[in-house]
Amino acid sequence: MKALKKLKDYYWKRWLRHRGVKISRGINSIAQKATIILEPEVSLGNVELDTALLKIGYRTYIRSGSLLQEVESIGRYCSIGNNALIGLQRNAHPLHWVTTHPFAYTETNLKYQPTPEPATIEHDVWVGRNAVIMSGVKIYTGAIIAANSVVTKDVPPYTIVGGNPAREIKKRFSPELIERLLASEWWNIEPLSLRELPMDDPTAFLKALETKTLPKARYPLIQVRRTHCHELK
Repeated sequence: MKALKKLKDYYWKRWLRHRGVKISRGINSIAQKATIILEPEVSLGNVELDTALLKIGYRTYIRSGSLLQEVESIGRYCSIGNNALIGLQRNAHPLHWVTTHPFAYTETNLKYQPTPEPATIEHDVWVGRNAVIMSGVKIYTGAIIAANSVVTKDVPPYTIVGGNPAREIKKRFSPELIERLLASEWWNIEPLSLRELPMDDPTAFLKALETKTLPKARYPLIQVRRTHCHELK
């Protein structure tokens, strides 16, 4: 049985690699209830996936040791460091009962069913190692989460936050530049065209972008479950 399980995992790892996707632990690392939808070039290290439905965008990578719980989407070009915890349940235990201990609803006739509050991460977000992002939080495009931070509320676009609880450290760019970057939706542009632009100079990048009509990226979607994978039409 173990040999068959290993063979199946090996087969699907190769199948995914052929389509530009890496899942280091294989599909056996995915929770029974989970469905993961991936764009190409996604790379997942030794990551635990314990979420119901999750979509991850093009070129996003997640380093080993990370745990994804209540999170429904991670956008394109995101960089997530080691041991990040995304979508930590706020209401995993009943705060207003006599006790928060599970015996109160596992060994009695009482029921406790927390309401899901998935976290969302937009595009081009950098999450530092050991960061915690609580469920229900939205991290907007271009934000940076410092290492060891605990994020309890939404993070605006192109904002750097850090600490426990995480607070704003500074904006990455001026309000006008942030507005133009968001309006450009550069993460939707075909990658070969993006590489021809001056990525190291946001002002020159936007100037070049605003004088051209570049093709939009169209990526195939791959659905991954614990039992199998397939391409979505």
